[in-house]
Amino acid sequence: RARIRNHVGWAVEACEALRALPGVRIVTEPRLSLFTFALDSDEKTENLLNKINDDGRIYLTQTRHKGAYVIRVQVGQFDCTRDDVMAIPAVVAELMR
Repeated sequence: RARIRNHVGWAVEACEALRALPGVRIVTEPRLSLFTFALDSDEKTENLLNKINDDGRIYLTQTRHKGAYVIRVQVGQFDCTRDDVMAIPAVVAELMR
């Protein structure tokens, strides 16, 4: 139970950190430990996801929401830590520069 509570809380924290980044839009709010975000176009969002995964520090996936290309964040790896989760907004911020 504590692990799930942590994952849910960390997902909310990461979501809020991403929301604070200029140009990032939270598309779906956290449900348990899953949420999605995007930039202002599918092309920019896809390019960002490619940069993220090519960088190799974190790995995120994509899906479509109401036809728009979005990046999925799912916190749930058994042994992840808060630092692992908070690397998501840090890496995104760095790669958006």
